[in-house]
Amino acid sequence: MKRLKLVFAIVILLFALPIWRFIDFAVIFSPFEFISSVALFIWFGLFVAIPVKLVRPQIKTIYIVLGIFLFGALSFWVNPLSNQATLDPKLNHCGRLTYTSTFYPVRNILTEAHLDDLEVRNQMCWVRKMVSRVPQKFDSADELAAYNNLLTDKLMKPEYKFRATLPMIAMLHLQINMSSHMELGPKYLYDQVHFWLNHYTVEISQRQYSALSWPFSKYIQFEYGLIERNWEGLVDAIQISE
Repeated sequence: MKRLKLVFAIVILLFALPIWRFIDFAVIFSPFEFISSVALFIWFGLFVAIPVKLVRPQIKTIYIVLGIFLFGALSFWVNPLSNQATLDPKLNHCGRLTYTSTFYPVRNILTEAHLDDLEVRNQMCWVRKMVSRVPQKFDSADELAAYNNLLTDKLMKPEYKFRATLPMIAMLHLQINMSSHMELGPKYLYDQVHFWLNHYTVEISQRQYSALSWPFSKYIQFEYGLIERNWEGLVDAIQISE
């Protein structure tokens, strides 16, 4: 019975990291912070607390439940994005409880595929943070132009500009459009999307990885390849009449 519990706990733990990594997408793409907090609360209970109880059954259930709720409270208290400034894209921009933030500081000792994966996700969090910091309104065309110039300077900084980040950049300019009292219109978004499409060109799906990165390399090439191909196809299909 003990061996069966141990095997079951190991199986659950094997899914803990992939699910934790997947929750980062809620941080990046969701406009609501509580979604990632709820997801982390559920993840901790199912993929951390339960295996601990299976391996160490002598731990009282009340302590396990208390630990789950304490982690849940922490997940609601900690910001899903870091407090770092957006001036440097290489800083850790995802929140402290995220998969990306945890492993980003040690990315250089991991395999090439894990390094690329963490840098893409950190870049996404970087742009997502810019989205959250767009002013509520722009009172003049000069103010809007100055802000756009500032963003352009920032977005040009990364050494590797990943194509998978482009949907977040489009979201950023959509937020600017919504914050402006002037009617920028779809032409503004169209021009911005095409402009950055020519600059953010690094495709994970086309990268070459060593055998040490397998099978994770194949998975991220599939995952980011979906974003890269579908986004480019969507952009090419959009036509704006003058």
